[in-house]
Amino acid sequence: MNKIIIPAFILILSGCDNTSADTVDLTSQQKKELQLFIQKAKSEQIFVQGGTFWMGDFCSKMRSGGSFCTSDKNNKPDHKVELSSYSISKFKITHENYSFYLDITGKPKQNFDNKLRNKTLSDMTFLQNSPAIISWTEASNYCTWLKKETGLPFSLPTEAQWEYAARNRGQYVTIATDDGTLRVNSKTYKGENFATDEDRDEVAEPNGLNPPLVRFPVEKYPASPLGLYNMADNGKEWVVDWYDPDYYVKSPMKDPQGPDKPVVKDKTKGQYWKVLRGASNPVPGFPSGLTITRYYKIKDPDGPLGTTARCVINSAEPIKNQ
Repeated sequence: MNKIIIPAFILILSGCDNTSADTVDLTSQQKKELQLFIQKAKSEQIFVQGGTFWMGDFCSKMRSGGSFCTSDKNNKPDHKVELSSYSISKFKITHENYSFYLDITGKPKQNFDNKLRNKTLSDMTFLQNSPAIISWTEASNYCTWLKKETGLPFSLPTEAQWEYAARNRGQYVTIATDDGTLRVNSKTYKGENFATDEDRDEVAEPNGLNPPLVRFPVEKYPASPLGLYNMADNGKEWVVDWYDPDYYVKSPMKDPQGPDKPVVKDKTKGQYWKVLRGASNPVPGFPSGLTITRYYKIKDPDGPLGTTARCVINSAEPIKNQ
């Protein structure tokens, strides 16, 4: 893989003393809590040196014209992408962090219009430090709030940024775990680097939860070689891009952002689709949890569909936690 180092642009990194429209009239205690929160968010960023890679189903290229990774047409054709450097959070947004954001900005707590949907949300966020269950708009607003509070260019990742990071800077990696596989203990059938049905059943049964809905703490399993957690499981993640099944054919090479405007509308919901990456409950031996797999959903569903996110900082320099 040819590496291209993108010329760096310098950003003035400001602290968390910026006052945004979302956080006004804070108490001294809230200001201290916010400062600590911002410092922690910045400290959890992993710097990703930019470069070039073949985005999409790379297996045929890797195998010198052999078979593809999957028959899925949605991840084809593979196409060359050149990315500027950026930083990405090592963790998905946790529901505690999202709750802090709602509280500090005076927004209401998450609540749906019926008991079943609220029970679903409760089951998904039962364990401490598990992923926030949020829509695309909620995820985007959270990252935008971090941008306002820090003066740093926080945002949701682009689809290309997400895949490049999941593949350890564009290497031929199919599953974004610590070793590129989904490992299961042969005696207990529990996951060693991801959660299995046995892991979820163990939590769900004594606590009256619906097993498939259980999400685990974001730091529970080992990180990828790049230092990222849960890129292959524990909830699909929103990215910036609108979904277009033909985008890979016409994607620009340099820092692709996805279509300029919405493309595919859900006929039932009347909303356009956004791209999701990652997986919720992958199964070894099946094409789930792959670094190249693209999913799509309407950006603002009526209920909690298990979607989550992580933020990036679009700066060509590593972030200093000051």
